[in-house]
Amino acid sequence: MENQLEIIVKESGLESTKAQYILDNFKSYFEVASEWETKAKMLIVTRPDQIAEMEMARTGRLFLKEKRVALENSRKKLKEDALREGKAIDGIANVLKALIVPI
Repeated sequence: MENQLEIIVKESGLESTKAQYILDNFKSYFEVASEWETKAKMLIVTRPDQIAEMEMARTGRLFLKEKRVALENSRKKLKEDALREGKAIDGIANVLKALIVPI
């Protein structure tokens, strides 16, 4: 069964190698989220004497924070190239229009 990331990439209409590159960059984060979702549901703290469980919860929160930051950095890095490409295309089109319109 396909996960949500594979469905999004498939429906994006991107060229297959570019789509696979993007999927490869984000797939590990999806796996971490799935794993920690299961762990978090099993970890229930109801009493103040559950020190080990509280420590595990803290460790999990810090680990997930680190993954969120890394995910955001990956997103920005991947998108940076696309934005640069879009600006280059727009710049070239504007120069060409400036040449063609007066004619």
